[in-house]
Amino acid sequence: MTLRSLTGRPYADDVADVVAWLRGLEGCPSIDDAMPAACRSASHGDDPGTWFYVEADATEGVARLRCLSCGGVHPILDSAERWTYPPAWSCSNCRQSIAEVVFGLHEEASSVTWAALAVRCVDCGTLDGVADFVVPSMYANAVVPGA
Repeated sequence: MTLRSLTGRPYADDVADVVAWLRGLEGCPSIDDAMPAACRSASHGDDPGTWFYVEADATEGVARLRCLSCGGVHPILDSAERWTYPPAWSCSNCRQSIAEVVFGLHEEASSVTWAALAVRCVDCGTLDGVADFVVPSMYANAVVPGA
């Protein structure tokens, strides 16, 4: 693991670092599990897509992922019904708009009740939290695309 900080911004070399960053968040529910998003469209065969364009509105609690490889769209929870047309995420450091996505999950009685959406820039490794969601007590595979 190579989680580090440069000019006050957290950076990571891989998804494991994003998981560590999520587990260290303070002022929110504890992160009990963390899962990377994946696109399991048939067009990927045995190798799921793991790079996404991310659109998120933290204020309204909506987000969706668009798979870089196949273009498949994955709304998060009920985001499709409440869509606000937010701009696509781009890295605050290098302006790249392609990210690896990891969900930090808080669980109660084996069900997810809160989720945080984190992204890692595939170009420079900058980490960012883009949205969080109160979840109506669901299993992780209903929250995280490709879980």
